[in-house]
Amino acid sequence: MKFSDWGPILVALITVAGGIFQARRARPMTREIVKQDAELLALLPEDSEARRILAAHIDETVRKIVEGEDERTRDLSGVLFWTSFLTLAVFLVVVAAERGGYWWFLCLPAAVGWLLGAPMAVQDATLRRRDAGGRPV
Repeated sequence: MKFSDWGPILVALITVAGGIFQARRARPMTREIVKQDAELLALLPEDSEARRILAAHIDETVRKIVEGEDERTRDLSGVLFWTSFLTLAVFLVVVAAERGGYWWFLCLPAAVGWLLGAPMAVQDATLRRRDAGGRPV
């Protein structure tokens, strides 16, 4: 595979990474929502039923934020392990594309590596409560 063949691959990877970044950033963070709710609470009349409901919701959300900050983690070793599977899968496909012929059979273990690595890397990268071994609780 020539160096010029990597251009479309790099553009595709940058596009996918940018899309993932934008999708994750588009959602407002929980603290921002609580701040907006608190501003809305200040605008509601004192004797309103909606004010009591919103105040209870804000209290519950803040309690969850404070309790959950210390408990939710990522499993870095799992992310690195499964990312190595993804890297190996890409390497096998590149070798198969360069050599052709029977080398295309390398796409089979590459597919298995990709099918195992992608969901597991996402699972380990997601913030969750975990036990001492790093497994989700």
